[in-house]
Parts: sequence; structure tokens; C-alpha cells
Amino acid sequence: GIPAGPVRRLLVQGQSVTLEDGRVIHPDDVLGPEVRGARLVFVGDAGSTENLVEPAYEADALVIEATYCEEEAEMARKFGHLTAAQAARLAREAKVKQLILTHISRRYSVRQVLAEAQPIFPNTVVANDFDRFRILKGGQNVRTHQERDEEEEAQE
Repeated sequence: GIPAGPVRRLLVQGQSVTLEDGRVIHPDDVLGPEVRGARLVFVGDAGSTENLVEPAYEADALVIEATYCEEEAEMARKFGHLTAAQAARLAREAKVKQLILTHISRRYSVRQVLAEAQPIFPNTVVANDFDRFRILKGGQNVRTHQERDEEEEAQE
């Protein structure tokens, strides 16, 4: 029953506090075990997945740009972007729970991007502008709002 504020903050930081009435409260007296929350890793324009495995390791969700498909890998490298396959290989190697691809070139349909990424990392989705996701511990992530309508998706 410790309200939010400076006293609670000190307890969460592992410090004992003395109340106005003189009682000393220790963190173990009032706080339960630490519970790990969901872990989200966001990567913008990367150009390379080198040095990204460790920061992304076992993330519940990896949101990463995949501007190009593999046939344009040289262009991706030249302009500091990734391919969908590179992002998927990173997700697989880093053992992430879900891969959310963003920053897709308009030259590709969602189907093309998923056809490249999902054989490498099956739990892959492509995010659209203004989509919302609930990122949950263990990777049971949910798209809570999808901006694109069904008609637009049917055109792909």
C-alpha cells in the first residue's frame, strides 16, 4: 500500500525509507519479486545487421526497417537500408518472438515482402502507417488497429 511518489521510488530503487512516525520500511517488506515486462527493440535505417543480434536477443518484438527485397540488396546496402530477408535472418538469429517490418518501399506489395521474410522467420508481419500493436511478454503480440482497409489489401 505504498502510494506512487518519492518514497515508493526509493523503495523500488532498493533503498530503505524512514517514515514520519519513525518506522523504517525496507524494500523486501513491501515489494514483491521483480517481474520482467515485454521487451521491444526498434531499429531504424540500419544498412547492416552487424552488431544487432545482442541488442535484439530474445526480444518480444523487433520492429525494423526492410526497405528492399533481396533482389535489390546492393541498393539497400548503398543507401543504408535492409532487405526483408536480412531483417528475417536477424530475427531468427536473435531468437526474437515477433518481427514487425516497417519502412517498405512502395515498389513492393505486402505479399512480396512477406513471401521473402516468412520462410526465414514465420512470425513476421508488415506494419502500415498508424497501425497499433500491443507488445506482450512472450511475444503474443496483437495488432490492435490496422489503418489499411480490406479493399486496399485486396489490390495487392
